[in-house]
Amino acid sequence: MMTEKIIETSTVEADNDAWIKALREDYQALGARLARRGVDIDGIKVKVSSYGVAVPSWGVGTGGTRFARFPGAGEPRHIFDKMEDCAVIQQLTNATPKVSLHIPWDRVDDADELKARGDALGLGFDAINSNTFQDQAGQAKSYKFGSLSHSDAATRQQAVDHNIECIEFGLKLGSNALTVWVGDGSNFPGQVNFAAQFDRYLEAMKKVYAALPDDWRLFTEHKIYEPAFYSTVVQDWGTNYMIAKELGDKAYCLVDLGHHAPTVKYRDDCVAVDPVRQTWWVSFQRQQIWRR
Repeated sequence: MMTEKIIETSTVEADNDAWIKALREDYQALGARLARRGVDIDGIKVKVSSYGVAVPSWGVGTGGTRFARFPGAGEPRHIFDKMEDCAVIQQLTNATPKVSLHIPWDRVDDADELKARGDALGLGFDAINSNTFQDQAGQAKSYKFGSLSHSDAATRQQAVDHNIECIEFGLKLGSNALTVWVGDGSNFPGQVNFAAQFDRYLEAMKKVYAALPDDWRLFTEHKIYEPAFYSTVVQDWGTNYMIAKELGDKAYCLVDLGHHAPTVKYRDDCVAVDPVRQTWWVSFQRQQIWRR
């Protein structure tokens, strides 16, 4: 329950009052059209209301390009500012009750303080996103040539340890899922052995999977040609499905709608995976929606 509102409730209600008559008329008109086709609009409303969107913390800041990042005035300075922005979205939509954090971008020393802030704003914490696609200050091993699939065992272990740290941090916040995307791949023919690289990835991910609490889920995300230009370790839904099947029942495929292959429709990814097993979790560009 939100105990602190960023926007005055009366302000929101006043704006809603100006639109409610037209909204109800449109809803009734749509309901009548659907009824002629044998579709119950109230049944659809119940199904839609069972979905919720987890706002990604990085989605409320100014995005970047492959060349630079151009900050905007008033953007959040840290995770506490981001939480307030996410609270505004939830207050206005009542459809985004959770926030998905990215570590180490959103790491804080006091997880209890962050959770308390979330409680005050009426926000919970969804999947924790790990980051082994960037080198951080003071990092012992570089991820320039890979992380969970790196040919160096010490680098792979560093990436595994980071993911386990993300799980431990998420437990303190009440999260119950971990999202893993790696930028591992190659830029030139012959740069890597595809099979050996994938085997190393699976070996490392099994260690991460083993650290999951019983009620947690693991989401692996596939992206084609990002950031590598020649090959990517987890490049498509088929590879992603193999990973989920190999790891176990707590592993799911994350389908990012902003990164499917050219000419391939996102519904093809979901339809291909879903009938086999309930293994999909959709990310609308950077806004994640979970299936219940």
